[in-house]
Amino acid sequence: MKKISALVCIIMMMTVLAVPAVLGADQVYGETKSTLTIKETSPEDGSDGVAVDNFSVKVYFNKDVLPSNDKVRKANAKQVKLTDSEGKKIPVKVYYNDKEEGLILIAADNFDDKDKQIKGNEKYTLKIGSKFCAADGTTLGTAAQLKYKTLNQQRSTIVYMVLMFVMMGGMIFFTLRSARKETEKKEENKNKEHVNPYKEAKKTGKSVAEIVEKENKKKLKQEEEEAKRREYREKLEAEILEEIRRESNKRVTAPKSISSVGSTYKVTVVNSEGETVEPKASRAAAGYKSVPKKKKGGNKKSKKK
Repeated sequence: MKKISALVCIIMMMTVLAVPAVLGADQVYGETKSTLTIKETSPEDGSDGVAVDNFSVKVYFNKDVLPSNDKVRKANAKQVKLTDSEGKKIPVKVYYNDKEEGLILIAADNFDDKDKQIKGNEKYTLKIGSKFCAADGTTLGTAAQLKYKTLNQQRSTIVYMVLMFVMMGGMIFFTLRSARKETEKKEENKNKEHVNPYKEAKKTGKSVAEIVEKENKKKLKQEEEEAKRREYREKLEAEILEEIRRESNKRVTAPKSISSVGSTYKVTVVNSEGETVEPKASRAAAGYKSVPKKKKGGNKKSKKK
């Protein structure tokens, strides 16, 4: 009995000691180590009609894949391959997003080589190797293959041309229909303005003379109303122009003295002898001599005979 109890204790101790070792095999720096997986891609796997220009694929992982150093970055770049339907390798570049965790952008880098450029209506395979590494050191485990087919540009061009012709045809059709309706409307208004007295007489039972007289009175009334409106507009314009002219041409009717407008300023005049003279005094009283005006041609020297 004692031997059995001792054996059970030994088995339990071995089990307890083995559990940490098993868990430790799936831990990195004290954290549980999970598998790196791809959550989704854009465009989705198997997409048809992918753009030829700037061919690129966004891949979203379940954890951070931003490399901690250039060595990991170069190693991950080797795990990404893009091939066409014939197996020809297309150069690519891998871009990481430091703001959105788990996102990388794989873009075709074939601008320098025309033979390896992305073509339309072509199937391409994007492979991400099993050793593609996350930031915590975990790898993809199983390689992923994504299938894409590019857009058939020739067919798209034909479709666009057909749509363009349809749009142009529709525009021409609606323009012509609108013009026809406008013409019909004008003709209808014209017919309404010019009443046929014979049709109106037949319709109302009145005589042709009565209908003609009524239409003439109606036209005369319209002409009088239009003449009144025109006369009013002309009168209003004339008043506005007159007001503008008066405001812009204000003048003094006659010369006025300073005192007549309320000024108290006084002017003192002193003659050559030092005597004060009133401003109203003449220039002679103030000691000024009048200078005769020069006659035209007065400065010319007389010719000697």
